[in-house]
Amino acid sequence: MKLSHRLLRNLHLATTPVLGAFVYASPLRENATFVAIVQWGVFPVVAGAGLLMWIRPWLARRAADNKIP
Repeated sequence: MKLSHRLLRNLHLATTPVLGAFVYASPLRENATFVAIVQWGVFPVVAGAGLLMWIRPWLARRAADNKIP
């Protein structure tokens, strides 16, 4: 499955405020449902999108170098 850079960036930006609310709003951390949503949904999405955006240029260069002319 190929994800566009724009989709990854928007997904990363859209979910980051929820992660920020988790870090900076202590009343939200007391809600077990919110904690579970952040731990099992939001954080993996933010981390995964960030890692894909970070490593994609390296993977593209590596694939281009390994191509046989």
